[in-house]
Amino acid sequence: MFRLPFITTFLGFAFVLAAPGQEYHQFTSKDGKQISAMLLDISPDNRQVKIRRVDGLEFQFEIVGLSLDDQQHIKDWLKTRVVEVKTDYRLEVDLDYNATNTDRHRLDSYYTYEQRFGKYDIAIRNLSRETLPAATLEYVVVWKERIGVYKSAESGWKYSLSYSSTEDPKIKISGSKELGEMVYNRDVEIFTNEVEINRYIFDGKVSREDELVGVKIRVKDAYGNILLEEESAGIDIKNLSWDDANAIPDFVPRT
Repeated sequence: MFRLPFITTFLGFAFVLAAPGQEYHQFTSKDGKQISAMLLDISPDNRQVKIRRVDGLEFQFEIVGLSLDDQQHIKDWLKTRVVEVKTDYRLEVDLDYNATNTDRHRLDSYYTYEQRFGKYDIAIRNLSRETLPAATLEYVVVWKERIGVYKSAESGWKYSLSYSSTEDPKIKISGSKELGEMVYNRDVEIFTNEVEINRYIFDGKVSREDELVGVKIRVKDAYGNILLEEESAGIDIKNLSWDDANAIPDFVPRT
């Protein structure tokens, strides 16, 4: 069954206003074909419309394939509908950071630069008996950038120190991924983009290095309702709000 977008949330459900009655409408496709039918529902991603013809047969159409007047009719119809949208799914998440590769660049017997790469493995499961039809994961990975290791076309491997007006300059990578349909008690696994943690070693001792802060995630349903917020362990990442984490500058590889 298709569901409609929410307006407000109360006790785990979202609501929109109800239509006083149903009526038939003459739909016209962009290639000029016409059909008289009753609007029944809109898909969760607002891309398809479900209609019933006068003879009782039901069809689904891509909304963008209809005339502009029909698209406006559908928007107006949405404003008169009511539906309860479940938002109290019980979700569980595991967050694991895994190193993927380490590149060491030894310059001589004293100096070594390291680029250590890794990503978060995020496993989400739906512990509700009811299937979650569609969901999206958003994530922000934060780390303290204290040194940058890079290869210069002119002079080979180099490093640069990060200076900031703050004590702990932070950078981030962020992204989002579709989780698709989430059935009961089955993991959906995704990986973040790769993080680059660098360090500078002098005479066998670490002189300066970056520090991984952690990851924050959100799971949203197809209507934008937030179903889950979570972060990895650590006081620094817990002290960051979602908005503050997203306001951190993006990581830009040095060249």
